[in-house]
Amino acid sequence: MITDTPHEANGNGLLDGDRTVPPSSNLRTVLAADLYAMVPELKEDIQLQPRAGETVSFLLARLRSSTTPEEAVTMAAYAFQPRISVWWAHECIATMREHLTPIDHQLLELISAWAHDPSDANRRDIYDIALQAPSKTPGVWLGLATGASGGGRRDEPINLSTPRAVNAGVLSCLARGGLQQRSINLARFITLAQTLVGD
Repeated sequence: MITDTPHEANGNGLLDGDRTVPPSSNLRTVLAADLYAMVPELKEDIQLQPRAGETVSFLLARLRSSTTPEEAVTMAAYAFQPRISVWWAHECIATMREHLTPIDHQLLELISAWAHDPSDANRRDIYDIALQAPSKTPGVWLGLATGASGGGRRDEPINLSTPRAVNAGVLSCLARGGLQQRSINLARFITLAQTLVGD
């Protein structure tokens, strides 16, 4: 469950004061085929292809009930606007705090602050910590995703998109929970994504 959704004045799909902005504005586009055309690497990362006229919402549901429901996580990482994608991943990863490292906890706190104040200075601070981390843990992946959400920097040592980093962060966190909890955690993550996608 989203604990404290960021507020936005420009109606980008978060909350705007006391008014809820329609969930569809959380997405890059409503139609799944349009998303595949917009982001060609989706064809590399998801085996299931969209049907004619299928919405992202319906494809997400179809992926959830497929033999590879993890692909629903991948779809969500790509389908959301970059800032929403990072926030969704933050909320997923935060439900598994007991499996995270101290640097993950530090980055989650900073990412939460950035979600409410998406300044370039905050983004760069997060990115610098993630780049210097000794290993790519879930929070570090999310820090890299946050850094990439602003278009990257000239001195950026890696070429990584926000969706791919979000996907890696959420799936690596899922792997830390153990096999017995995997389906429960996966269902929780996808349900949150579906809530943000809307109908």
